[in-house]
Amino acid sequence: MVNDAHEQLLQSIHQHHINIQSREIYLHGNYLHDSDEPSIEYRMATTFIKNMQLLDSINNTSIIVHMHTGGGNWLDGMAIYNTIRFAKSPVTFIVYGRATSMSGVILQAADLRILTKDSEIMLHHGSIGVDGTSLSVKSAVEVNNASCKRMLELFAIRAVRANYFKEKNYTIQQTAKYINKKLEQKGDWYLSTKEAIDYGFADGTLGEGKFNDLNKLRYNKKTRI
Repeated sequence: MVNDAHEQLLQSIHQHHINIQSREIYLHGNYLHDSDEPSIEYRMATTFIKNMQLLDSINNTSIIVHMHTGGGNWLDGMAIYNTIRFAKSPVTFIVYGRATSMSGVILQAADLRILTKDSEIMLHHGSIGVDGTSLSVKSAVEVNNASCKRMLELFAIRAVRANYFKEKNYTIQQTAKYINKKLEQKGDWYLSTKEAIDYGFADGTLGEGKFNDLNKLRYNKKTRI
């Protein structure tokens, strides 16, 4: 039976995407009538920033973020990324379904990156659509190239510690070049949960090994670089 407390909690989760009691945040796009796949945008980012800062101000115990979203806007995604990076609380991400494009970048900010077994990761170079003068188009291309370079760096910083790149004795720069070559070959580079873990884009699978108990994910330590 649902009582008033349960009703208030349900409203908080669905309307504000946060459970303050359990220190959990739900990261997904806003439901739009004209969109089958809500993506990372301004409203998602601002809601997430408020929720993260609220929990971080209460105490600095672990925060769990449940994410199910596709790609989206680079700057809005980086607003989320940097909010996680500079939080005092350890942050665990659990991915349901996918972490593709910008959401895959956001995942790299977390201290602990957990995927459900049937999730997928997708990396690719960012795309742009511009019009205007040749100078404005040139400027937009330069900005996009810089964003792609930054994206490669963020993936490489985490991936370089995985066994795949450790065995090759790769530096962060070499790892970024490897990832870039993959993207040039494939366009969209899709990885299964196991492949994402092997390459160092995630840390484990929910329900397997030491990640079998959801509650134990709350006691991770800060590992951000």
